Amino acid sequence: MMFDAAQLTAVEAVDFIRSGALKAEAYASRLIEQHRRLKYLNTITWMDENRLLEAARGVDRARSRGEQLGPLAGLPVVVKDNIDTLGFPTSAGAAGLKSLMPKAEARVTAALWRAGAVLFGKANMHELAGGGTSSNPVFGFVRNPYDPMRTPGGSSGGTAAALAVRIVPAGLGSDTAGSVRIPSAFCGTAALRPSIAGECKLYSDEGVVPLASDLDTVGPMARTVTDVALLHTAITSQTVPNVVLNGTRIGVPRSHYWENLDDDVRIVAEAALARLRDGGATLVDIEVTDFVASVQQVFETLLVNGFKEDLQIYFDRHAPQYNAADVIAGIASHDTKRLFAMARDTQFPPGVVAAARTSLRATIQAQYADIFRNHGLTAVAFPTEPLIPPLIPPSGDRFEDVVDIAGKAINKVMVLIVNTGMTSALGAPGISLPAGLTAAGLPVGLELDGWAGGDAALLGLGMAAETAIGRISPPALAMAP
Repeated sequence: MMFDAAQLTAVEAVDFIRSGALKAEAYASRLIEQHRRLKYLNTITWMDENRLLEAARGVDRARSRGEQLGPLAGLPVVVKDNIDTLGFPTSAGAAGLKSLMPKAEARVTAALWRAGAVLFGKANMHELAGGGTSSNPVFGFVRNPYDPMRTPGGSSGGTAAALAVRIVPAGLGSDTAGSVRIPSAFCGTAALRPSIAGECKLYSDEGVVPLASDLDTVGPMARTVTDVALLHTAITSQTVPNVVLNGTRIGVPRSHYWENLDDDVRIVAEAALARLRDGGATLVDIEVTDFVASVQQVFETLLVNGFKEDLQIYFDRHAPQYNAADVIAGIASHDTKRLFAMARDTQFPPGVVAAARTSLRATIQAQYADIFRNHGLTAVAFPTEPLIPPLIPPSGDRFEDVVDIAGKAINKVMVLIVNTGMTSALGAPGISLPAGLTAAGLPVGLELDGWAGGDAALLGLGMAAETAIGRISPPALAMAP
């Protein structure tokens, strides 16, 4: 092999395997080596190397017999540890769920296996998905491949870090308030938060441990938007169109989304916008000040109610041997435990949650659609995260932790979701893609949000944006010594 297979994108790897230029077993073996070398990043909670290699050999045997291979043939995929995969626990990063063995595949993983993908392992995450850093005391703090002293983001931090450091080419995460997009921004990778507006979610959450079901969705993650689109098509059967930037109109919501940014983030994000403009997109400044407060009200209500109720509802339906109060009592992360306690103590007046789910949410979704319609927008763009990846506190995250942004001390838990939570409340699709690297070599993410149901079109735009902005350099750790 004259190249390092670990550096292949998902699209490249599948093309090589399907053509016979690369054996699936050899590819899986190379990725196993990469994981062994970089195990200290704590990206993986559970894996079975022999099972992975046997699955890869099965792909090679199928090809040698002349069988038609699926669109993801031989592609190793890492799955966040709150998503059911047969043969491994679904721990959701919590000590109290280490023995929770699923009885069936999650619907979304089953779609990947039908397409020919193979399971690399389960990815580490923030405990119970209740935070944005993935500093997990149970399985080890996940570390950022660009600077292991910094957080990779969360809660799908294990997936994003494994992607960035070339342990795997593709993965699944889940997103409640930003959990596929935050780590993608901090690790220099790409992810889609799919639409959840309407009667059913685009990506099934059957077989996924919830955090806040009204906001939760599974999301595909990879190093490029093109690879995310590959996973999206395999899961949904949607065709992603080719999009050119010329003629597109991208809204730039300067209030809220572009306020209180770290200087390094602003520089990189503005440069990315300039490349989109140079590529033919029209940038349109839009005003969203009045709209923001209503969205935040819906978001906060649904998030707190989810923390309060949804884990027990899940256990009642799928794992009656577990009790949410016992699992929550065993949480080892201070920030996550505090959030669950605050939710437990919150009492909503009658009708508040129902209104947030129905009339209020419908109102903000209509207002969002009006913004798109009135300005003729293709998407809106903003920094996924207003700050660079924070340093990991040696003793773990506390709810009271603050970060300094442009001279202001801001609560870390809240600032991580200040932009991404808006998309979640709206039920709209959002893509985070690499905008570039800071002068210190840390990734910055740019988020593109579309209209509800417009996931395929948004992915097409994201691919065009990715071409215009250009790819970032991989972390030095990703390169074979």
